[in-house]
Parts: sequence; C-alpha cells; structure tokens
Amino acid sequence: MSRPVAVIVGATGFIGARLAAHLTQTGRWNLIGLCRNASVPSAIPLMSVRLTDAQHCRETLAGLSQVTHVLYAARNDHPEGVPESIEINAAMLRNVVEAIAAAAPGLRHVHAVHGTKYYGHNLGPIPVPAHEDGPRAGVANFYFAQEDYLREGARQGRWSWSTSRPHIFCDYAPGTARNLPLLIGVYASLLRESGQPLIFPGTEASYRARTQFTDLSMLARAIDWMTTDPRCSNQAYNVVNGDAPCWSELWAGFAAYFGMAVGPVVPARVGDVVAGMAPVWQSLVQRHQLHTSTLADLVIWPYGDYVFRPEWDIVSDMQKARKHGFADRLDSLQQFVSLFDHMRAERIIP
Repeated sequence: MSRPVAVIVGATGFIGARLAAHLTQTGRWNLIGLCRNASVPSAIPLMSVRLTDAQHCRETLAGLSQVTHVLYAARNDHPEGVPESIEINAAMLRNVVEAIAAAAPGLRHVHAVHGTKYYGHNLGPIPVPAHEDGPRAGVANFYFAQEDYLREGARQGRWSWSTSRPHIFCDYAPGTARNLPLLIGVYASLLRESGQPLIFPGTEASYRARTQFTDLSMLARAIDWMTTDPRCSNQAYNVVNGDAPCWSELWAGFAAYFGMAVGPVVPARVGDVVAGMAPVWQSLVQRHQLHTSTLADLVIWPYGDYVFRPEWDIVSDMQKARKHGFADRLDSLQQFVSLFDHMRAERIIP
C-alpha cells in the first residue's frame, strides 16, 4: 500500500516545522510543505504560496494530485493583543483546501490546529475543565468559521476532518517570539544579570491560577494520531500536557534552574519589569557567545502578559483523547527544564 501524502500548510512555522520533523522521522508519510518563503531550511520539500489569494492557490497547487491529507498549521500575522481576522483566516483555509481538493481526488482528511480560545478563556473565567463538546466562546473567532467549513465539507462527503485545541505552545526552536520557554529564559537571564530575584509579573490571583501547556513534540504526535485513527474522524481534541500547575508552583522551579531567588509578585507588565535592559542582553550575548539577536526581535513581552495575567484557571480535559487512544502526558516543569537545557546547549539563552 502506498504511503499517504500530506501537505503541511505553514510548514516553516512554529508548529508546522515540528510537525514536519516528526512525520519525517516516522517514515510513514510523503510530505510537501507550503509556506511564504520556500528558500528557508526545512525537513521536507517546500512550495511558496499566498494563502490569501484563491487564484494563486489554484494555479500553484494544481499539480498536487496525489495528496491524501491536509494538515493546516497556518494563521494570518497579527500584532499581539489585536484580534485575529476571522475573514482572512477563514479564507486562507478555504483557499488552500479548495485548491487541493480540486487537484487531488483522493483527499481524505483535513486537520486544523486551533486552540483553547475556542472556549473563550481569553475573555474571562470559563467552566473548567473545558470539554470538547462544551459551548463555544460567546465572542466569535476564526476557529468557528474554519470548523464550520470543515464540518460542511464532511457533510457533503468531501473529506473527514479533525481539529486540535492546544494551549501555550512550548518548544526549543529559536525564531518564534511567541514561545513561552524562550521568553521565560530571556526574562530570567536579564533579571539575574541585573542582580534581581525572579519577579512574577502579575497579580496574587494570577500567581495562584492554574494553567496548562502544550509541548509541540506532543502536539505533532497527536496530529499524526488524529489524522490516521478512524476514531478521530470528524472530532476535536484538547491536546495539553495533562497537568495544570499554578504559576506559584512553577516559579520556584524556574528560579532554581537559573540560580536565582524567588522574587515578589509585582503587578506590572513584563516589558516594564525589564525596561531598558537591551544593553544587558547584548552583554550576555557577547559574554556567552550566544546567537546574535536583539531583544526586540527575540521575544514579544506582551505575549508574556497574555500568559501571566489571567486570574482564573485555564484547564482542558484530556479524557476524550485518552479514551480514543492518545495516552501521552508530560510533567510541565520537567518540560520547561528540558527545553531550557536545549536552548542553553544551542546557545540561545545563557
């Protein structure tokens, strides 16, 4: 039997690159990656495509006649704190899937990476743990439009679908500013270098709130499972590490790793705590021979505010995935330690 052919949309992005690496290692897939710039290094062959241009998608992807799976891990660029466009993100998925469906009569399955904003955790407290069959958030987002499109295609018999709902992506790869382990590693290094303890930038309530994380290697394994196990057809799954620690539980572990004292809880934004420390980072880069990068390019401090400041629990239930056959779980503190180790070994953080 021939191997399935998967198109990874967003193959050079944070999620897509990890997914491409995992599927390549399995040896069970033929892979094609779609991205904006096909000249960058990748584990798989790449094609450049403008997802916002339906005609360009049809013309560029017309030769992909053997595709069986579309694995969609793209989204339109947006500034931190600005709502993501429903119209543009819905059109991007529709443009690429319609183009591939027209070219590939054997298209069987479409997977889209979504997230826990589906439940509205970013808008305020939600019932926890969040279940996949629970209500959608009260404010529309592009996940709903994409899911409705995939559901309609399945109803017409054009494909089956699945979606994943991770929370707070964690990985060791550089080049993605919305990467929490990287942000914490840089933040801690700056405070340590300036002789300060590890200050928590939030409130006492957010310090005690429970949260969760998704290791990207785990997410890649979960997507592989969802797209190949018949039990997952036309289903959505939460994909998180499986624990839900408080920041107060993690903070001491982070401080110990970086050789610092645990600092106070300070109701300030992350960027304000480290304001004016760009020269400190450049000193660390030179002394530790880190890969050259400016602080402004390395991390997005407002992303830290998005993560640290919710004063309510954000917990997803994993029982559906466990029941259907995905048993992976991780201890989140050990995940962070492992990722910090990797980033140090690669001279990304000191």
